[in-house]
Amino acid sequence: MKKLIAANKGRLVASSVLILFPTFAMWILEGWLYVYSLFLLVLHWACILLIFRDRANENQNKKALGMCFWIVPILSLLSGSIYYMAQTKTGGVTAIVLCMYFGFGLLFVGVGNYLPKLRRNSTVGIRVKWALENNENWRATHRFGGKVWVACGFLCMISGLFINSSVSAFLSIAAILTAAFLPMLYSYCFYRKQVREGKVSKGKINPWGIAAGVVAALGFAGFMAWALLSGDMQILYGAENFTVDASGWGDLTIEYQDIEKIEYQPQDASASVSGSRTNGFGNLRVSMGAFENEIYGDYTRYTYNDCPSCVVLTVKGETVVINGETDGDTRAIYEALAEKAGGNDSESFS
Repeated sequence: MKKLIAANKGRLVASSVLILFPTFAMWILEGWLYVYSLFLLVLHWACILLIFRDRANENQNKKALGMCFWIVPILSLLSGSIYYMAQTKTGGVTAIVLCMYFGFGLLFVGVGNYLPKLRRNSTVGIRVKWALENNENWRATHRFGGKVWVACGFLCMISGLFINSSVSAFLSIAAILTAAFLPMLYSYCFYRKQVREGKVSKGKINPWGIAAGVVAALGFAGFMAWALLSGDMQILYGAENFTVDASGWGDLTIEYQDIEKIEYQPQDASASVSGSRTNGFGNLRVSMGAFENEIYGDYTRYTYNDCPSCVVLTVKGETVVINGETDGDTRAIYEALAEKAGGNDSESFS
């Protein structure tokens, strides 16, 4: 381990600084404390130390070993960029989607190019039983796995071109699962071929290990789908007030008599300006909570990101922006609130 640390101390320092760059940048530019980079730094050092503990990596391919130093830094830069764009609404949802899917796609392509160069070890690569026990299986599996990872990387990039975020999420999750499982299946098939040819003896398969891998992969895919696409809203109209019943964040209740102005906007006026979420919940599907931008100042938003139209309310001097899943739903919300607000001064922009 000491030998590998001494030989790669420059990479360790440079990669650690790169991981922390988003934290420094956001603190200087916006005064935010971006703690995710700190978590990634701990993860990076833990992974590197595990790799260095494996004596097989003392003779590892230098280019393949170098790849291990830059995966987490790239993730840190990518996640930091996405976080900054989401908070400041730089470029809108489309730009965030493109950055996320193209970034992760390029990462898959990069890793895929280096997978065939990895020499057999117990810490880095496609670590399935049949590959770990046989050099020929290891080489064949990683050659095949490299091609699969490159193809899945391009699929991730292509998925970012779809405006419909559910389609993008489905394709990207399919790419991740394919990259995880197809090389494992190939390794097992290659092992069966070796058994038939008498090159290796038939061994026992641990079904619990396979089940654990499947559960872990499905759990990761489920978490990604939840993180990207969770959140829903429903407008509940009462006699004296209405409530935005939100999943993923707190509900919002407004008295009709407190509404001073109602505006319908076919295109959200704030979609093209910079701003930030100061306290709330947001992903590819919804934005909920407290926001700030140069048009509304400090305001409250409960909106679906894929719907361009919105209803802008002035409530006791404060701005509230809401919408439905579609333009038709948003128009219906406007008409319902304009009717129930009755004697208030309402105005339509179309």
